[in-house]
Amino acid sequence: MKKPVLFFVFFVIFRLSYGQNLTFYGFLPAINQTGPINKKLSYNVFASTTIDAFKEKIGGLEYPATDLQFYFQPSLIYMISPKVNVAGSYTYQRNNPFNNNFVNEHRLWQQAIFSFPVSNGKITARLRVEERFIENRTTQKYPLFTRLRQQIGWNKPLQGKVLDDHEFYLNMYNEFYFSVTGNKNATYSENWSYVGVGYQLGKLGKIEVGNLFQVAVRNKQQDLRFLELGQITWITNFK
Repeated sequence: MKKPVLFFVFFVIFRLSYGQNLTFYGFLPAINQTGPINKKLSYNVFASTTIDAFKEKIGGLEYPATDLQFYFQPSLIYMISPKVNVAGSYTYQRNNPFNNNFVNEHRLWQQAIFSFPVSNGKITARLRVEERFIENRTTQKYPLFTRLRQQIGWNKPLQGKVLDDHEFYLNMYNEFYFSVTGNKNATYSENWSYVGVGYQLGKLGKIEVGNLFQVAVRNKQQDLRFLELGQITWITNFK
């Protein structure tokens, strides 16, 4: 139990260490669908939208309530062993999708996930490398940016040792974002922390509700943007 406890302590300390910066509140609905192709290969489709739910005036500037981002991520997953898998994806992201200042992004990524059983739960470590082609509205070009992401997570049934139908579970993670090449505000550019509770529905999959706290370096002066999101995800595994 030591690793999950240490991870939870880290999560709390991280949340409390930030307090006086630009902060917005909203919600993030998502769907996460996985299905088998054969014994080793499966597919996943993840789609979400990020919504800033409240109009705010900060420092004399008005920030309207708006949809901040549409995200669509299909991927292929290859199972090396029960504890290790690798995956790759083409992802489409559109920032400010319903505003005139929208920006398109086409993204490729490759990742490896390692999982380790701990007590009644499981710790996962995910390393992802991204090649990002982000639209420049002025030049109409898509310059290349690269990024490295490291996620550490913990998942645990809340009733017994195994998650059965109509039971609850705990899911939490922290993800570090490192901008490697291209124009960037900082090398350690973002951090996402999440804690949520899910419910196993049975044949319909899972419903998970939680809090996602995003921190991003938003300019060269190292000013930060905090985004507090209520996240709800429908997780399915239809054949």
